[in-house]
Amino acid sequence: MTDNYILFDSVSKSYGEGTSKQTVLDKVSLTVIKGEQIAVLGHSGSGKSTLLNLLSGIDYVDGGKITINNTELTSLSEKERTLFRRRHIGFVYQSFNLIQTLTATENIQLPLQLNNYPADEARHLTADMLQRVGLENRGDAFPDQLSGGEQQRVAIARAMIHSPALVLADEHTGNLDADTGRAMIELFKELASSRNQTVLMVTHSRAVAGTADRVVSFQNGKLQKESTADPSSLAW
Repeated sequence: MTDNYILFDSVSKSYGEGTSKQTVLDKVSLTVIKGEQIAVLGHSGSGKSTLLNLLSGIDYVDGGKITINNTELTSLSEKERTLFRRRHIGFVYQSFNLIQTLTATENIQLPLQLNNYPADEARHLTADMLQRVGLENRGDAFPDQLSGGEQQRVAIARAMIHSPALVLADEHTGNLDADTGRAMIELFKELASSRNQTVLMVTHSRAVAGTADRVVSFQNGKLQKESTADPSSLAW
């Protein structure tokens, strides 16, 4: 039996009012199974980032339902969505979104603190994660002392430190050069696969799409196509 983890049921979302109202997602239906890694493609404004914002509970649907691991996200209050996101979802941003006044260690530890992990366990998990992302000697550095690739490693580590079942990534290699981006792609996939995490990645990168189990394409707010990723045809 297929282990459906995410169900989008005729989900719609619009922004604006009156004649300026724009439909960003138009009755989108999508099923994602547990542990699947999905690449989401489409031109700017096609609805890709809105999809992630709705999945994370940051934004709310106008119509339809979103179910994650048998929890109907669209029936939760804003506070309940925040708590659900904090416990079950990790988010990797293109612009890193690190807190500039916190060290790399402190940035990574933040989800553990928000989820009330014991201090000793948090220190152990963070030290292990710093080693896994190759930053064991950079834990005391602040974001402005790190390279772009190092900042993205911190961002990936922060998103995954509390072992969320669902990881969302929005152009997570978009601000990196090709070599650094390639390293981040490998790191991201390896970490997610080792934890059987379900992943949705919004991307313009063929290299990122080529690592996915499935590719879905959006155009004008509608799901246009689903296909199995073919790395040979999706070279960097």
